[in-house]
Amino acid sequence: MFKKFNKTKLFLILLLLFTLLLESCQSTKSLTRNYVEPDAPQDAEFVIAQDVVFPETEGDYKYLFIRLYNPEYKNPFYIANLLKGGIEITKTEDVPDLSHAAIGFSLDDNYYGLTSGGKYQFAAETCTAPQDNKYMKNCDPDKSEQITYAYKVTPEEYENTKAFVDFYLNDPKLKYDSLLTVKIGVFFIGKRYFTSKDKREFGKIKYPKSAKNKKVNLKEKNKEKHFVCSTFLAFVLYNNVESITRYFDENDIKYEYLNVTDISLIPGMTPLFYSNWSNYPEAAKAFVEEHPEFADYLTN
Repeated sequence: MFKKFNKTKLFLILLLLFTLLLESCQSTKSLTRNYVEPDAPQDAEFVIAQDVVFPETEGDYKYLFIRLYNPEYKNPFYIANLLKGGIEITKTEDVPDLSHAAIGFSLDDNYYGLTSGGKYQFAAETCTAPQDNKYMKNCDPDKSEQITYAYKVTPEEYENTKAFVDFYLNDPKLKYDSLLTVKIGVFFIGKRYFTSKDKREFGKIKYPKSAKNKKVNLKEKNKEKHFVCSTFLAFVLYNNVESITRYFDENDIKYEYLNVTDISLIPGMTPLFYSNWSNYPEAAKAFVEEHPEFADYLTN
């Protein structure tokens, strides 16, 4: 279907999103900051979650870390800014305005995200060195925000996820597909404006019948290669974390339609701290000082 999308249709959809964005333009800073701690001072450079609670599990465990971004682009007409606005005005839950997702295996400033540009589009992302990433270099690190989350997994799931990510880091065929943002955008416009309120919530929404979740074998040749940042992250988690696989399957959630804010709604996805990009290392250090059980995950 979307291979037949012509430039005129794409332009009209983007124009619609741009118009809606202009009508709903407002500051998102307090919403993002207050999501971690509702009473956080507005002048706080970073905010540490006080109650960090995870579901009870049996046996040994480790943590995967998810970093969700609210980027501030240097150029307001940068195309990603329009897509960011589309996410903001079509969301249906009380969640921060977040528009990019990355995964990490420690609290060090070294995560991995899928963006457009470059031979390897799934690449390392460092908040304090945005110039090293084709996507992040377009953002202002002092004004861009992030929330770091953790998800509890078994040691085996942790290692499997890491190996899965390492595999795709070396795959130049993995691509950010801009047309998928249109597909997801059309779905979320329908969800926001043409779906009854009782069916909009994450876990209750009905996805297109054509949407399928797939478990993949990395040795297979015909693997999925086209994603956006959030769908790829959901794809990684679905394929490696049993509790997420089970939750998606039981609630008929399809990873190919997940946007960034949906990631934050997965049960057990726990916010740890908020900061701007420049202050990420300082915030991570302060978080570990208040929650020393995470000390092994911070080496820098």
